[in-house]
Amino acid sequence: MDKKQVLSGIRWTLITSILRRILTFVLFYFIARWLSKEDLGVFRTYSLILGFVAVTGILSLDYHYVIEERQKNVSLIALWQISIIAGVLCFFIITFGAGFLGSLYKSVMLGRTFQFASIFLIIEFLRRTVRSVATKRMQFKELAMAETYNVLFYSVVSIIALYFVRSVWVFLIVFYLGNLFETIYLWVVNRSLIQGKLHIHLTRKLLLCRVIKKHRSFISFATLVAIINQISGNAPILILGLLVKPDYLGIFYFASQLVGVPVGMFTAAINQVFFPVFAGTKDGDIGNMASRYLRLVGNLGLPLLLLFSVILMYLIGWLFGSKWDEAVSYVPLMFVLFGSSLYINPIGGIPFVKRKPSWELTWNIFAFVIRIGAMMLGLQTSFFMAILAFAAASAVTNIAFYLMSMHLIKIDLFASTKQVLISLIPTMMYAVFILLIRSLQPLAVLSLSLLGCGILLCAINLVSNGLLKADIKQLLS
Repeated sequence: MDKKQVLSGIRWTLITSILRRILTFVLFYFIARWLSKEDLGVFRTYSLILGFVAVTGILSLDYHYVIEERQKNVSLIALWQISIIAGVLCFFIITFGAGFLGSLYKSVMLGRTFQFASIFLIIEFLRRTVRSVATKRMQFKELAMAETYNVLFYSVVSIIALYFVRSVWVFLIVFYLGNLFETIYLWVVNRSLIQGKLHIHLTRKLLLCRVIKKHRSFISFATLVAIINQISGNAPILILGLLVKPDYLGIFYFASQLVGVPVGMFTAAINQVFFPVFAGTKDGDIGNMASRYLRLVGNLGLPLLLLFSVILMYLIGWLFGSKWDEAVSYVPLMFVLFGSSLYINPIGGIPFVKRKPSWELTWNIFAFVIRIGAMMLGLQTSFFMAILAFAAASAVTNIAFYLMSMHLIKIDLFASTKQVLISLIPTMMYAVFILLIRSLQPLAVLSLSLLGCGILLCAINLVSNGLLKADIKQLLS
């Protein structure tokens, strides 16, 4: 792929990500003030389970389609077939199993939500499919605009609707209508390709079976990876939700939204550009792109995220009210959790690109055991200690995944480890500075934190002979 096209795709996704972050933060301000801790816990549990079912039910045929080159038309039809079949089937299963899910997570409200709102599961299947089509065609601008229209729709409509009706149902319905809006937009953009293929081949029943049979090894490994990864990455909700009250999940969701949303938007934006690019790129070029990204993470991403987290700790009570004071202590944990996730994206697709899903499966099993074991051990003391242990374990496993991915593209392990350690130095220095001034008055801490971050970034640029400035300029110019 042309270098200018890659950078253009990144710019579009990053610029629109900033806009979406602003809209989401404004919306979250009203949601956190107008809805209860239980409401947020129920919404997060519902959305994660729906996402988990969609990721599992599609059998990783979306990933297969993106990286398939020889029989991409056949793969596309198989993807549409599995989306429709699995979407409808899972809708009925979840609807009839709503009561069981509600009792499992100790929430009558959650059970009712699944009983009456499982129809949105079909939307999630179709949304993943049309996004895969756009990703395959490298329509980075269209993907960015679709997500932006989605966020703009549900943000504006949710605020207006919640002003009159303070119910989590209002937010849930509007949120998934936004996903429907995004799905329709991407369908229209790719209408000629999609409708042409569907009209000719959709009724060929054996096509899906043929693709699954031919690629059963990749599909089996990739789907198992997706299942373990979903459970492992969202264990504080999916697993601890079975053991604690929804209020605790609401607190965790609140803190994770504040810190995780900007990280998630950034990594998703970069990842949806890099994944199809990696699929047609040589190992050496992938290594160069990953190294440059890692440099940006260490020199810019992590220090800015730490500054953002410090600011949040002093503003939560003022912005969202005293009912969320308990969430302040969770913000540093979220920095560790989501900051370390920067080491996975956008290189997370390398095992799939290299047709080595078994490698990622091995890592996922390792990460699952470490994360869940640490979390359950921490829960013996308190919910807070469970999240602390989970965040620390995630940091270790995320860095291990980066090293494994570099090994897959034949990058020397010693060199990769050295790069990772160097990338952590600026943030560790800045963290020590924050700890030294934390006992001062809030205004002094905020002022010195801003000043310290500015000095740090200038020093990094100076020591690197302008590399930081060059990286930022190339990304945005």
